[in-house]
Amino acid sequence: MANRIRSLSWNEVSIEELARHGPSTDEAEEVLSEGQAKRFKQPARPRRDSVRMGQMQPERIKLIGPDRSGRILTLILELPDGDGYAHIVTGWSASAGERTRYHRPGGRSA
Repeated sequence: MANRIRSLSWNEVSIEELARHGPSTDEAEEVLSEGQAKRFKQPARPRRDSVRMGQMQPERIKLIGPDRSGRILTLILELPDGDGYAHIVTGWSASAGERTRYHRPGGRSA
C-alpha cells in the first residue's frame, strides 16, 4: 500500500452502488479531502457472488473516515494507480465496529 490516494475515480456502476448504500459522491470525496481518513488493507479473497464463484476478488483498500459533517463513512477502493487515483467500488455509513476501528490507533493516513 505504498501509493498515496490523491483522488477518487468513478464510473456509472460505482456511483449507483454508492447511492444504493446511502452516501453521495460528494460525501465520499469529503472523506478523502478532510484528511482524517485511515486506510486498511483488504486482502484478496474468493468472490461470493454466484456469477463469478471461484474467482478471486483483488486486494482492495478499506478507507474509513469522516465527511465534512463528521459522519464516519467506509469506502472500498481499488488500489491506487501510479498517479494516486483510486477507483471507488462502494461505500456506506460506517458500522459500530468500523467506527471503533477508525478511532483505535493503527491504519495509515490516506
